[in-house]
Amino acid sequence: MEDVFAPDRAATEYRRRREQRPERRPDRFALWAVALAVIAMFAGVATADGSSGGITTGGSGGTSSGDTDRSSSSRYVRIWRNYPRRAKRWARRTSECESGGDPKAIGGGGKYRGAFQFLRSTWRTSPRSPGGDPIRYSWRTQAVVAVALKRRDGAGHWPVCG
Repeated sequence: MEDVFAPDRAATEYRRRREQRPERRPDRFALWAVALAVIAMFAGVATADGSSGGITTGGSGGTSSGDTDRSSSSRYVRIWRNYPRRAKRWARRTSECESGGDPKAIGGGGKYRGAFQFLRSTWRTSPRSPGGDPIRYSWRTQAVVAVALKRRDGAGHWPVCG
């Protein structure tokens, strides 16, 4: 006769197999999450740099001596050459008045940027703007954008100097 209190053999074996399983390691999950976050961070840095065509909207940034992207630089050089003397004089006078002609100038606690003291929103929506931050571009690129903006909207963006 079978013992009523004896454990069922199938249930006991199932319990043993379950108990012998290695426990789950949440630290492995955390390690993978951190590794993926680091990879995503480096990918974000690459796109913010402009090397993958991400955040900046056209051409890479430049220094005060000229743009680093040759095609962008030559484009703005050609446009600048075709501007009349009067527009070039206006650009020089206005940038001298606004920032002393410094394409890296930052005023108003970071609100105004570049030789022509653009607001970032104005820079992004201006005609011929390469996007991004104006201080990343040469004086000439900023001047081309400023002259195009003046042609479109008038000198109201520079109430004192324009």
